[in-house]
Amino acid sequence: MSPRTRPTEPVRLVLYEDPLSPWCLVAERRVVAAMDDLAGAFTLRLEPFPTRLEARAMTKTERRELARAARKAAKEPEAAGTTPDLWLSSDPPLTSLPALSALAAARLQGVTREAALRAAIREAALVRGLNVARTDVLLELAERAGLDLGRFSGALFAPATEARVREALEEAQDKGIRDAPALVIADEWLVAGTRSADEYRAVLLRYVTARVGLPPVRTLH
Repeated sequence: MSPRTRPTEPVRLVLYEDPLSPWCLVAERRVVAAMDDLAGAFTLRLEPFPTRLEARAMTKTERRELARAARKAAKEPEAAGTTPDLWLSSDPPLTSLPALSALAAARLQGVTREAALRAAIREAALVRGLNVARTDVLLELAERAGLDLGRFSGALFAPATEARVREALEEAQDKGIRDAPALVIADEWLVAGTRSADEYRAVLLRYVTARVGLPPVRTLH
């Protein structure tokens, strides 16, 4: 990237994701890798997008489809070690809202603690197949992630925390997002779904080199 095309301030990226989705893990790691190749040009913020919002029982067909998607994601290098066990267990999470609310509660203690809890939730859910919608599991993971449990539990159970997750979902839907992962570049470009590392790198470079005079809201399918 030449000095002429480098933005004077980093461009804001927002990745909407769900920690119960291995494809969101793949997307996040690929976006971060693309950002590293364009050092200093972008900042990344993660926002919640629950793929399962309301708690409801799953049919056998739904569980098979989720397990199939997990097996496919596990073949990608970025999701190596993940398993479909979460959806094959006798106690699968019926909603991803508790895990996302936990991350919103952890954010109050800083992005480092939030990142630590996100990693712990993913390892528990995507590798060990644990139901991270359970409060006892979330509290144990929060303790392992180094969070102040008193502050964390207070925020986790506060109605405003779940409301924040729902508001973020509504904001994403207003931008045309229908599923996670989804990457929004400077509130102008939307990259839906999981892309290859090369695709993310190419679209970020294209945005940086053409950001002046862009039309609003350009969606890349």
